[in-house]
Amino acid sequence: MRNEAAILNHSLRLAERLQTIIADRDVPVVLGGDCSILVGVGLALRRTGRFGLISFDGLDYRHPGNSDAVGSAGGESLALVTGLGGTLADVDGLRPYVRSTDVVSIGPRPGDEFADEAAGNGVTVLDAVTVACDPARVARQAQDVMEDSDLDGFWVHLDVDVIDAELMPAVDSPEPGGLTFEDLATVLRPLTVSPRFVGLDVTIYDPDLDPDLRHGQRIADLLVTALAGATP
Repeated sequence: MRNEAAILNHSLRLAERLQTIIADRDVPVVLGGDCSILVGVGLALRRTGRFGLISFDGLDYRHPGNSDAVGSAGGESLALVTGLGGTLADVDGLRPYVRSTDVVSIGPRPGDEFADEAAGNGVTVLDAVTVACDPARVARQAQDVMEDSDLDGFWVHLDVDVIDAELMPAVDSPEPGGLTFEDLATVLRPLTVSPRFVGLDVTIYDPDLDPDLRHGQRIADLLVTALAGATP
C-alpha cells in the first residue's frame, strides 16, 4: 500500500480526535484529501460502538481478493473499512470497522465491476441512475438500513466526485454520469437531520482545479443546507 505508514499514523490521530468529539455528542465534519481518511473514521466508529456508513462515492471496493491493481487506499477505502485488505483494514485487530450489512453505497456509476461482489457481501448499492430516478426514495432506503436497532448511529462519507463531472470538475478523476447537486441534496438532507447521524467527511475536492473557487462555494452551500438541521 502506497504511503501506508503515513496513512496509518494519520488514521490513528484522526480516530482519537473523532472519538472525543463523538463521545461529547458533537457532530464532526472532516475535510480530507482523498478517501483514505475513511480508515481513521472507521477506526473511531469501531472503537466507539457499532455504526453504519452511508457512502456517497464510487464503490471503492478494490482489494487483494478481486484485483492485482491494489495499492492506493483512496480507491480501496470501502473495502478497507469493511475488513478487506491488509494492515489498514485491521488496525488494533478491529477488522471490520463497519459491517458490510451496515453500509449503503449511494451514487456509484452503473456497471461498476465490483458492484455484484459488494452487494453479495451485504452492501446496499444504489447507483447514480437509481438516485436520478427517485432521490427521495433512495434517502428512505438508506434510512431504513440505518434504523437497525443494533446500530449506535451512522456516518456519512461524501466524495464530491460522486457529482457529475460537468457540474463538479474540480476533482482529480472526474467522471460523467454522476449526481446533480439537487439530487445529492435531496438524499443528504433527511439523513443529516436524523438523530442517529453522528458525523460527515468530505473528500476529493481539489482547489487547484477551481481557480475562482466557485465549485468549492457550491460544496459549502450544499453542506450548510444539509447540516442546518443536524443536532448534536
